Amino acid sequence: MDIQQILGSGPGTYRIGVIALANDQVIERDLSRLLPEEVLTYTTRIAFGGRCTLADLAQMAPIVSDAARLLNPEVELDAVVFGCTSGTLAIGPGKIKASVQGICPTAQVINPVDAACSAFERLGVKRLNLVTPYEPELAGHVAEAFALRGFEILHRFDFGLEDSSDISRVKPEAILAAATSLPDSDAEATFISCTDFQSLTVLQEIEEITGHPAISSNQAVVWSVLDMLGLDGNLTGFGRLLGPAIQQETDKQQHGAFQ
Repeated sequence: MDIQQILGSGPGTYRIGVIALANDQVIERDLSRLLPEEVLTYTTRIAFGGRCTLADLAQMAPIVSDAARLLNPEVELDAVVFGCTSGTLAIGPGKIKASVQGICPTAQVINPVDAACSAFERLGVKRLNLVTPYEPELAGHVAEAFALRGFEILHRFDFGLEDSSDISRVKPEAILAAATSLPDSDAEATFISCTDFQSLTVLQEIEEITGHPAISSNQAVVWSVLDMLGLDGNLTGFGRLLGPAIQQETDKQQHGAFQ
């Protein structure tokens, strides 16, 4: 038997590694809903659970590389997603990138914070309403981080949760109520932070009520992955960021770049 005649390149046109927190119950479901068939994901877990505070999240820093080693070592990954918004800020995007690329040197590294900021820029928004599941200190740190990147946080709703096991249990309708309770006359978008938050299915309704884009951590990550790969999102029902209007704008920008 000629082994070269029976072996192909393996499944998936594109391959994305995902480092999810050990207790996250939402990110894998959201990514599977939104990513097209040709994008294959490989998920591993990083130890975390208990109190969702800045100090506890920062303790993941030394083990990011250990988690990256558990991604499939037999495929070349196009990107690795670090699946935690507040954890990205607690550790630092630069440290996460260095830890991941020390193991997966050719992979792009995507995190929800950078993905969200790029999404805001693509949407042309600067003034934000912010919804978080976090306790006040962590929520304040997240708000400050976006402000330091040039985005004005106008109004904020924090659920005040410190027990990490409670975050994924918040009902989507509660997130909808929180987001639409904030004044919207001067806001240009609403950002809903946390990859373990069940916000995806209410983004469209938030947009319809507020009249402006609603962006979630997982939605922004998917948009960033698709944008990096040059793939068409063009999804309906999951917010303006992944919808046809943004895709048309992307096509215009890419067309202009070749003129």
